[in-house]
Amino acid sequence: MKKLLLIAALFAAPVFSQELPHPRNMDLPESNYTRPDPVDYQLVLENGLIAYVAAADQVPLVTMSAFIRAGKVSDDKQGSAEALLDALQNPGLSETDRGDFKAALKRMTAEFSVEMHDEWTEITLNVPAEDRDEALSMFAGLLRDPAISAANIERAASSAVPADSDLGGESGPALYAGSLDAAVEHFYAILYNEHPYGVQPTAKDFTDLDAADVAGFHARYFVPGNMTLAVAGDIDVDEINSRLVDLFDGWSASAVPEPEQLPSPTAAKKALHHFPSDKLQAWLVFGHDLPQVPLEDQAALEVMNYILAGGHLWTRMTIETRYKYGYTNDASGFLEDKWFGPGGYNFRSYSRPEVISNIYENMMDEVIRIRSEEVTGEELFVAKGALAEGKFQVAYLDGYAATRSFALERLRHGNHDRSASYVERIRGVEEDDVLKAARKYLHPDEMQVILVGGDAFPL
Repeated sequence: MKKLLLIAALFAAPVFSQELPHPRNMDLPESNYTRPDPVDYQLVLENGLIAYVAAADQVPLVTMSAFIRAGKVSDDKQGSAEALLDALQNPGLSETDRGDFKAALKRMTAEFSVEMHDEWTEITLNVPAEDRDEALSMFAGLLRDPAISAANIERAASSAVPADSDLGGESGPALYAGSLDAAVEHFYAILYNEHPYGVQPTAKDFTDLDAADVAGFHARYFVPGNMTLAVAGDIDVDEINSRLVDLFDGWSASAVPEPEQLPSPTAAKKALHHFPSDKLQAWLVFGHDLPQVPLEDQAALEVMNYILAGGHLWTRMTIETRYKYGYTNDASGFLEDKWFGPGGYNFRSYSRPEVISNIYENMMDEVIRIRSEEVTGEELFVAKGALAEGKFQVAYLDGYAATRSFALERLRHGNHDRSASYVERIRGVEEDDVLKAARKYLHPDEMQVILVGGDAFPL
């Protein structure tokens, strides 16, 4: 046995002692990646509707999505958006009852989803390729003329009742990841207190609402010039373009609502908000609002966050909390911008309750450090490469990814200038740009600290 161990050690020694070359020294070729040209995918109808269509025949499926610039803060009458969301999630057309619509989805083994954000809505239908024509007809009908009734208001009213925030003990509804979601919800509830993003419709709002109000909300925002489409999959692009013209070109153009720019929330001093919970873990979220970021700052801010807490295994926060002390498996930062108002910049982690205050101190130390001194050239090299040569390219990795990215960019910004210049802007970030971004967009004295579980600690 000793001889076998000795032989194994001799053969293993060169492997363990080998020094892997740094990427700078691997003679890797320069990236020649070019973002696809959106014009190659674009179909523009006379009524203002713009669709992006691409063939992607890796699997015999077709995915169609609609993106509408309207969300929960868009309704003039509170509750209209939530009631329309219910009508879309429980779909039917004016000439077809909901049972028939759902039966068709089941027969096609379709995947159907509707997600309404504060400022925009996404509706997606994924079907086998042989069902694409029927699915496109249903999809167009749902966008143009959904069935809206008092039942939608009643269901929206019942689902709008705040859920019990008590996570319970070890047998409660949330034990691990679910409790982090609760902490994030608490963060935004506090951040947007008395702000339009934080307003929730009341029971009285739904009582005062009728189907005509909901239909009016749909009629105002679901218009050709206020939405974009993405269609990709096992398709013939020319055939799909012709089909889209047949289904949507007769939809009359209407005035496109002008989005309202929302104010910043009232600045608050640093504070701890503790939500007791009898769990094996504790969950930590801290941060503050994120103002609208001008284009000239976006690249440096993204690079800064990648280095600090960008959700990968070699961020400053991860090194400090995971590799140095073994406190947690994750310590990540999230730049969550809004389209027409202030977003949020928050940091999240979790671990056993007895070390959660240490994690907070470690993470805050890194916030202070990145505001105090320039990042290293090595950190900058890795971040710029990961963003320009990795994350950005994934957004256009296949037909559906590309059409979805283009459709959202066009809806939000009205053009494709940001994606066209993204790589150049990222590559142009220097060490002092990162420091300026950190000092401009990180404010330690305004951090709202959310702790779910564990014991409260002094800040």
